[in-house]
Amino acid sequence: MIHWMDKSKRGSWTGLKLVLGGWLAMTAGLYAAASAGRWVQQAGGVYGTVQLVQAVVAATIVLSLVYAMQRGLGIRLRLLPWSAKGVTSFVCGFGLPCLMAAAGLAIAASQGWMTITAWQATPGLFAAIVAQLVIAALYEALPEELTLRGLVYSGLRMRLPAVLAYLGQISLFVMVPVTVNALQRWTGQTTGGDITLDYVILLLAFGMTLQLWRSLTGSLWASIGFHLAYLTLSRFVVLPRGEQALLRYTEHEAETGALFILFGMTILGTALVLLAILGAGWAWRRRG
Repeated sequence: MIHWMDKSKRGSWTGLKLVLGGWLAMTAGLYAAASAGRWVQQAGGVYGTVQLVQAVVAATIVLSLVYAMQRGLGIRLRLLPWSAKGVTSFVCGFGLPCLMAAAGLAIAASQGWMTITAWQATPGLFAAIVAQLVIAALYEALPEELTLRGLVYSGLRMRLPAVLAYLGQISLFVMVPVTVNALQRWTGQTTGGDITLDYVILLLAFGMTLQLWRSLTGSLWASIGFHLAYLTLSRFVVLPRGEQALLRYTEHEAETGALFILFGMTILGTALVLLAILGAGWAWRRRG
């Protein structure tokens, strides 16, 4: 222990370690998971096996590093409190984007931007959704929320006001896939895709909305719920892969599903609702 540092300086060093450690943990976990998945694929593994391996590798690395980091720094961040409030936060985080997406579908259909041609609700589809929820939780939602909205944001808030901490967390969130993409190129691996301006804008809005959930509820359960809901809506409703889709539709206006429903209603619409709630709470406290 460094006794000669005052409390603010010790807090500053702890915050910096949380920021760097959290970001590096997520980056290392994602890169290792992608590399492991590619190795399994080259060995003849099927798509489901590749996904499972990636999820296990990412969760194992990130959760181990998060635990070791908090233990090494002698702190305990109650980021996932197991309580009735945590369950309520998760349900709200999952439910609100689903409602926003449903509203988006209704608006698009009523305005003639798209026509819903078929609904599918089979036991096989729901089994696929549950399986994808488990994989998404291990590979994406849990590691990302614990590191970026958890350690990174907590570390930034030790020295920065909320606005700057928001900007810092969102910027580092964007830098994770950018760095992993660069590492894959440098090591001769094929990348998951190019980092385009559209993708960066999506990440910026997504990271902001996830952070708003933590600010509103004080826990990561809501942001995990939102994360899982968005991935489910994307993969099984709006942009389904193959035959596994909850509904089928025809777009009369291009990008109605991806741009209006997913980005406009699910992400930005949810963010506006959360900002309104936070603003109302701030005004109420001011009056009180």
